[in-house]
Amino acid sequence: MRKFRNWHWWLIFLSILLIVIAIFSVKLYADRHAAAMAASKTHAKSVSEHEAAVASSRRHAARKASKRHVAAVSSRRRAAAEASREEAQSKAAQVGQNHIAEANQYAYPVAQVKQEMDAPYTSPIKEKVVFLTFDDGPNTVNSPKVLDILSQAGVHGTFFVVGKQVSPETAPVLKAEYDAGHAIGLHSMTHDYSLLYPSRVGATAVIENEAKGAQAAVQQVLGSDFRSHIWRCPGGHFSWKGLAAADVALSRLGLDWIDWDAAVGDALSPAQEPKTEDAMLQYHLRSLNVYPASNVRVVLMHDALGKDLTVKTLPRIIQYYRDNGYKFGVLE
Repeated sequence: MRKFRNWHWWLIFLSILLIVIAIFSVKLYADRHAAAMAASKTHAKSVSEHEAAVASSRRHAARKASKRHVAAVSSRRRAAAEASREEAQSKAAQVGQNHIAEANQYAYPVAQVKQEMDAPYTSPIKEKVVFLTFDDGPNTVNSPKVLDILSQAGVHGTFFVVGKQVSPETAPVLKAEYDAGHAIGLHSMTHDYSLLYPSRVGATAVIENEAKGAQAAVQQVLGSDFRSHIWRCPGGHFSWKGLAAADVALSRLGLDWIDWDAAVGDALSPAQEPKTEDAMLQYHLRSLNVYPASNVRVVLMHDALGKDLTVKTLPRIIQYYRDNGYKFGVLE
């Protein structure tokens, strides 16, 4: 009976112990669950805050990118507008001119050049300027050679064009002269002395018509915006009589004539013209003493067929003026 009581108490004790253990286990589980829930909430909050931060950062970046895009678009539009204005100004500068807009920086009005030639040191031209001029082109042989020499030397010239020389074959040469920054002058339509100056007297109506014809011939190649304002009489203005009326007619067409005050001798007869480069250079130097000294030199040369010696001597002519401190200009 006593043994039974002892087991009874042990059973009670074990039951109580199990109950206590169960209570502690439940509490421990509850605490761990509560901690896990708290941690989960904290993590969720952290994730939510991170996602909010990321979203905010993305919105901020998107706003900045949008501002940059708007600024870039605005900048491109301003640049395009400026380019459009510059292009319009460039085109406007070419309308009615005998050279491209880029030549404005080294182009001189023919009236000022003539003033300096006729009354030295009285014109607005206060520095030494040489004008390399080439008559009787264009052609596909010597004209391109002259262009190459001028390009290699980095200088420009003025080409006095004969209208009948302009053809589908020579049109690319004329366009190349213009596009390279050279000036284009008119040198009649036919270059026929008997038509232009019968009995050595200027035929006003013929000269006027030939000026119109030459202008139209060049415009067919260079476009209707092109207009030359310079005219060189075949043979030179000083060679003929009775040109006053023709000069007035040319002026009404917006043309002013110009001769030269330096030459290389390639307009002489075959018997008289220089035969070597040295002889051509000497002729050129002598020609400088024929005309009064001034700030300008307008050099008469020819790019016509057969003027091969002029082409060969041209680099030395250019070097002479460079060595003597001249700028290179074109006539407008």
